[in-house]
Amino acid sequence: MKILIVDEIGFIRQSLTQKLSRYHFTTVAAESGEEALAILNSDFSVDAVLTSLFLPSMNAIDLYKAASKIERFNDEGVIPPLHFYLMVTREHGTSSPKMKELTREALAVGFKDLLVKPIDIELLVSKLQNSITEEPVEEPEPVSIAATNQIDEEPATDPKKVTKRIDGLVVVQNSLHALKKEMCESIDILLEEVSRTSSK
Repeated sequence: MKILIVDEIGFIRQSLTQKLSRYHFTTVAAESGEEALAILNSDFSVDAVLTSLFLPSMNAIDLYKAASKIERFNDEGVIPPLHFYLMVTREHGTSSPKMKELTREALAVGFKDLLVKPIDIELLVSKLQNSITEEPVEEPEPVSIAATNQIDEEPATDPKKVTKRIDGLVVVQNSLHALKKEMCESIDILLEEVSRTSSK
């Protein structure tokens, strides 16, 4: 597994590179978002990105959004998954609401997890290994021709069926709102724990 480490502090890049190499991870490092994007544009063997929240000229969220637009292919023509992990300092737990909002946004847009500096290398390795062993999403079962014909024969303007579909969409929407609220509460709890740890 190949990891891209993005941090403007050379010591952090070097330290993580050395520690991850002990667990047989291949690493490449960048000190800015621009350098990281250049690597991702040319090296499609990168599997995960470990980046600090703030980088020269852009933040981690900007990096994620730009990287998501890169067309990545391997020898089989399949786009490999690229997992992003966010590194924050303990001070983020005691910072302004804007700082917390940035952390929330990062996890909401697609960052896989949050790690607090100094990085617990065993925890990081565990998260990286788990990302490798994640099971792929199962393909949906094919719809039979008979079922397709049956669907086509059903009147699309049946009021009862339209109402039923709308009710189903409302349930899904409510579930998504509840999930988002739960995620935000979990982030707040995590940041509070970081704040308590840093104050000791």
